[in-house]
Amino acid sequence: MFSRATRWKLVLYLGAMVALQGAVLWQARRSIPAGLPDFSIFYTAARILASGQGHHLYDDNLQEAVQRSFGEAAVERRGTILPFNHPPFEAVLFVPLAHFSYLTAYLIWVTINLGLLCALIYLLRPRFAGLGQEPFSLWFLSALAFFPIFIALIQGQDSILLLFCYGMVLLGLRRNAEWQAGTWLALGLFKFNLVLPFALPLCVLWRRKVIGGFTSMAALLVALGLTVTGWRGFLEYPAYVWLTEHDRKYVWNTPHGNIANLRGMVRAVFSGLEQPIPQIVLILVSATLLVTITYTWYKTSPSVLSGSLLPFAVGVVAAVLLSYHIYVHDLSLLFLAILCVVEFLSRGPAIPRWKKKTLWGCIAVFFCSPVYLVLTLRYSQLQLLGWVLLAFLLILLKPAIAQPGEDVAATAPPA
Repeated sequence: MFSRATRWKLVLYLGAMVALQGAVLWQARRSIPAGLPDFSIFYTAARILASGQGHHLYDDNLQEAVQRSFGEAAVERRGTILPFNHPPFEAVLFVPLAHFSYLTAYLIWVTINLGLLCALIYLLRPRFAGLGQEPFSLWFLSALAFFPIFIALIQGQDSILLLFCYGMVLLGLRRNAEWQAGTWLALGLFKFNLVLPFALPLCVLWRRKVIGGFTSMAALLVALGLTVTGWRGFLEYPAYVWLTEHDRKYVWNTPHGNIANLRGMVRAVFSGLEQPIPQIVLILVSATLLVTITYTWYKTSPSVLSGSLLPFAVGVVAAVLLSYHIYVHDLSLLFLAILCVVEFLSRGPAIPRWKKKTLWGCIAVFFCSPVYLVLTLRYSQLQLLGWVLLAFLLILLKPAIAQPGEDVAATAPPA
C-alpha cells in the first residue's frame, strides 16, 4: 500500500515516538514496583476475592488495607487509594494473579496485553485489503507508538483488552457473524461507559442477532457479578461508581481538563456557569450526537452490520466522545478507528481535498506523543483533544453515508 520511501519515513517517525515513550518509561521505572500504576486496583480486587471477601469488594477501608500491604509508599504519595470502581465480574479475571507478588502479577498482565495486541493484529490484518499488505512489524510498531496504548501498557490498565473486544466485534461483523459480534461487545462491559454508546444505536436499529448475543452475554456477566459479591455488594456498586467519579479526594477528579470527551469539552466551555446549565448542555449535545450516529448507521444499514469500516470507525469515535468517564489510556480504542480511516483513505476516495488533508492531520495529532504529554502533564487540558476528535468525526459522517459498502467485500490476504 505504502511506497518504500513512505514506509521508511513511517518507521522512522513511529520509532521516534517509541523512543520518546521509552524515556517516559525510564522515568517511571521506580514507581512501577512501588505500586503506583493503575494495575493496583485490579490486584487489590483479586486479593479481596482470593481471600473470600467478595461481598466487601467495594469497601474503601478493606481496599486501602490491601493496597497498603503491597504499596504503602504509593498510597502515601497519592494521599488516597486507587479504588476498584469496575464491575465485579471483571475482578474474577485477575484472581489467578493474586497468587503472585504485585510486581510479578504486573509483569504477567503486561505480557498478556502485548499478546492481545499481537493476536488482534494477526486476526485483523487479513481483513484490510490495503493495510493488510503492510508487514506485521509495521502494524505492531504503530500500536506501540500510539501513546494511549503505551500508557495502557505501563499503567497495567484493561484498555487493551477492550480494544481486543472491539476488534473482535469488527471481525465478527465482517464475517456476518452478528451474534458473535454482540457477544464480544458485551464482553467489553467492564468498561460499560465505552460500550453502551456503541450498543445503543444497534438496539434502536433493532439488529436482533447482535442484540441477542449482547444481552445473553451481559446476563451471564451480571450473574457472575452476583456470585462474586452477593446482592448487597452488587447493589452497592452503582453508588460506589458515582462516588469515586465525583469525590474530590480521589486524585483523578482534580484535573477536570484531562478528559477528552464531550463532558470535558462542555465543562471547559461553561466552566464559569453554575449547575445545572453545563449538565443540560451536555445532555443536549450528547443526545444530538447519539441521534446523528444512529441516523448514519440507519442510512448505511445493512453494510454497517457487514463490517463496513467507515461507519464502524464513526461509531467508535462517537463512543469515545459520548463516554462519561475517559482518560488517556481509554483512547487506545481510537487505534482501531484510525486503522479503518487509513484503509479508507488509501483507496483515494472521492471526497474534497481539504477533508482528506484534515483527516490525515487529525491522525498525525493522534500519533504525536508530545501532544499527550504536554496536554496532560503540563497543562491538564486533554479536553482540547476532544475538539480534534469531534472534527475527525464530523468529517467522516458524510463519506460514511455516501460510500458505506465500498470496503465490505475486500478481504485480500496480507503480503
